[in-house]
Amino acid sequence: MIATAHDKMRMIPVRLSSRGKALLVKKRTTKPRRPKHYRPVKTGELIGMDAIELRMGEMRRYIITMIDEHSDYVLALAVPSLNSDIVNHFFSRAARLFPVGISQIITDNGKEFLGSFDKTLQEAAIKHLWTYPYTPKMNSICERFNRALREQFIEFNEILLFEDLALFNLKLAEYLALYNSKRLHKAPALMTPEEYILKENKNCNMWWTHTQQTHRPPRLGRYVGWLVQTSGYG
Repeated sequence: MIATAHDKMRMIPVRLSSRGKALLVKKRTTKPRRPKHYRPVKTGELIGMDAIELRMGEMRRYIITMIDEHSDYVLALAVPSLNSDIVNHFFSRAARLFPVGISQIITDNGKEFLGSFDKTLQEAAIKHLWTYPYTPKMNSICERFNRALREQFIEFNEILLFEDLALFNLKLAEYLALYNSKRLHKAPALMTPEEYILKENKNCNMWWTHTQQTHRPPRLGRYVGWLVQTSGYG
């Protein structure tokens, strides 16, 4: 009866202005969140992304990081400033180097993960999952890599990060090559991330063009070439 009455209850909430006029309350759009206890079962199914901020006096530097939660394959880049255009530039080029297609990305709610970056994900049909505010455990694998990156690399090259960003990134490329192709940390098989991905998907584009005339290039060269392409920051 109420639903058909001419003076039925309002379905859209309103609030009053200081002059007593009704103001419409915009309905909040809910962001897709990571399901509880969810774990990806294949490479490329879920990529964690984050940004590390470092300061020296009034200077700031940022390191954008990404890790595949299933294979532990990682990429990272140091940048002088941080916004959605820079993150988008990083991701657009990182996705080309990534050995398989990407299905989902999980990030925190920072502004750098909105704007052009979020638009690129939508256009590529990549689902963007968000963590709840102040819940870094929802992106714990990326947070763990950030900690390892700090302890194993940044602490030994922090001055270089502020004095010569290009050289820092070249050294970072060496670290990434070591992390992805030499370190055995994919339990229980004890394989490197690259070995695991190759075993999981024999047809993946882990290496450059495969022809009888083309030999597989050095792994480090792949990262250095990627950094050269990415050094413009958009």
